[in-house]
Amino acid sequence: MTPPSLQPRTRRPVLPWAVVALLVAYWLLAISASPRMGVTADEILHLTAGYSYWEQNDYRLQPENGTLAMRAAALPLLAMDLKFPSLESENWKHSFVPDIGREFFYGLGNPLDRMMLAGRAMIALFGVFTLWLVWRWSRRLFGETAGLVSLALAAFCPALLAHGGLVTSDMALTACLLAAVTTFWRVTHVVTWGRIAAAVLAGGAVLLAKMSGVLAAPMLAVLLVLRWLRPVPLVVQLGGPARWVRSRGRTAALTLGLTLALAAGSVGVLWGGYGFRFEGFNRTRSEATSYFFSWPQILDEEAIPDNVTQLGAKSHLIDPPVGPHPTAMTRLIGTLRDHRLLPEAYLWGFAHTYKYSKSRSAFLDGDYRSDGWPQYFPLAFLYKTTLPALGLIALGIGALAGTSIRSGPRRRWLYRALPLLVLGVIYWASAITAHLNIGHRHILPVYPVAYILAGAAAFWLLRLPAANLARWALGGALAVHVLAAANARPFFLSYFNAAAGGIEGGWRHLVDSSYDWGQGLPDLQAWLADKAARGDNNPVFLTYFGSDSPQARGLKVTRFGDEITDSGPRNFPVLPTGGWFVISATHFQRVYLHLTGDWSPHYEQLYAQMRASLNLTPEQARNADQATLFRDAKDLEVLRFGRLAWSLHYRRPDAVIGGSLLAFRLTDAEVATALNGPPAP
Repeated sequence: MTPPSLQPRTRRPVLPWAVVALLVAYWLLAISASPRMGVTADEILHLTAGYSYWEQNDYRLQPENGTLAMRAAALPLLAMDLKFPSLESENWKHSFVPDIGREFFYGLGNPLDRMMLAGRAMIALFGVFTLWLVWRWSRRLFGETAGLVSLALAAFCPALLAHGGLVTSDMALTACLLAAVTTFWRVTHVVTWGRIAAAVLAGGAVLLAKMSGVLAAPMLAVLLVLRWLRPVPLVVQLGGPARWVRSRGRTAALTLGLTLALAAGSVGVLWGGYGFRFEGFNRTRSEATSYFFSWPQILDEEAIPDNVTQLGAKSHLIDPPVGPHPTAMTRLIGTLRDHRLLPEAYLWGFAHTYKYSKSRSAFLDGDYRSDGWPQYFPLAFLYKTTLPALGLIALGIGALAGTSIRSGPRRRWLYRALPLLVLGVIYWASAITAHLNIGHRHILPVYPVAYILAGAAAFWLLRLPAANLARWALGGALAVHVLAAANARPFFLSYFNAAAGGIEGGWRHLVDSSYDWGQGLPDLQAWLADKAARGDNNPVFLTYFGSDSPQARGLKVTRFGDEITDSGPRNFPVLPTGGWFVISATHFQRVYLHLTGDWSPHYEQLYAQMRASLNLTPEQARNADQATLFRDAKDLEVLRFGRLAWSLHYRRPDAVIGGSLLAFRLTDAEVATALNGPPAP
């Protein structure tokens, strides 16, 4: 059957309250998860940096994530009486934001829960704006009902709810990228001062939102060319009577000039985001020494030194540093810096993003790579999108593709929807070819496009001969979608659809910010209290991934095998016994522990070597090099954890805590076998 025309019928007024109710529901649902969401790995960095931008007018901290989201999240904190770490500390002088953040969050008595809720509520507003744009686009293309369907899909999308409720930059990028292509397309058809201002602000905002905001440039360039190919008049109304420009040549020239002016204005907004100052440091407040990495290091002109223990000995588990390898991109960044064409902090942040986008440890379905997989993001989208939403998206795309290409309605629809199609195609192409596969959040901007296209499914279904049956089917799909979001709350971040194993089994497919970003400590706190109330006195060994603080939360646990994320003082190595082993899913898959993949003969040999090196008499230990002993003790503990985790590889956890922590109950004999027996196959 040929799908009916996609030309929307005459719009029927929709009750404004339905739209408002869905927008408010999204905002409340996103922030309602906050009490159960611990501080995720990046939030401590973003909120600390954002507060320093306002209070210190200094941009040395975390410049690789732009300034917009961090400034927005930190804005309510200015009304709180907060203490900030000393600007005379070595951490501040060398821009070491992890330690500055830990002190700001946990060491100065600041109200952590209030800070997090306020910051997350501000980020959720970017989500509200995104949803409003989704509704406007779908309503314009497919009519009132389709607009509400697209809005409902977005309002109860676990991915948008997850990242709309975290102090990170992904939701801001999503909102600003959609706004940038929308405002640009509008102003290249009807030029008004209001549309010019909106396009300039959106263009600047997308650059400030996140470094990947530069993808807006090729999107707008493609849109400009497509605009030239269609003989649509240009309407210019700048304070006087409207002028219609019908000549293709004049339209092309005017829109090109307009685009260049918009680009210049957007760069001006970018400079404003950094206080219209080239240097990232505010030397009137404190001494400036360096960014976290020096310019030669971040531009790959010098190698970054090995990580070392606090006593100075290098770990056996860390590969030697890669030598310098400057590229055309790093040389371009250096030139822009030397001529002060863009703010220094922005350029340093861009260089940092470029450097670490080329290689990063990642996990997918039991496989490990540092350069990514083409199928990573398509699979992540399939795993972490509700099944009804996937069905409606596929149906909407199918309905559009099935309409005759010769039909006037389809050609008109295609032209009106070009900003969405260009955004979706270019962003998907960038994601599939990217080497940075550390989280599903990096494809968040494709969700609004997908849900707008799903509106075509509603348009098509409600025009079938069996419209009543279709209406019930559509309502049922939306109800299941809403229930999926409700059942995922508060662990929207850990959501996987039923076909992918749900929250309980999602860690087998993806980890890091797709599942475990360190958010589970509040629920672990409750679990430990319940364990004590049951009279369970077995020790708890915690292997935690993230920036939250088990110590600040008063958790009575023994840290084990996670020194990479544990900055507190402790003795190495831990000698685990029987009890509970609570392991962050990201560390369980050993993504960042330099023990990726199967437990290999190389790891077993290194394990034996470390055990032998620490099998010393007291006198030998006193006479040995202390830096070497400390290094070997840390390496041995990581190896012990890796061997134990590998022995649990095919075992089902006894509990999943906080949507991120896997809990295993082990006896003394099971621990002894895992650590001292033959390695698990």
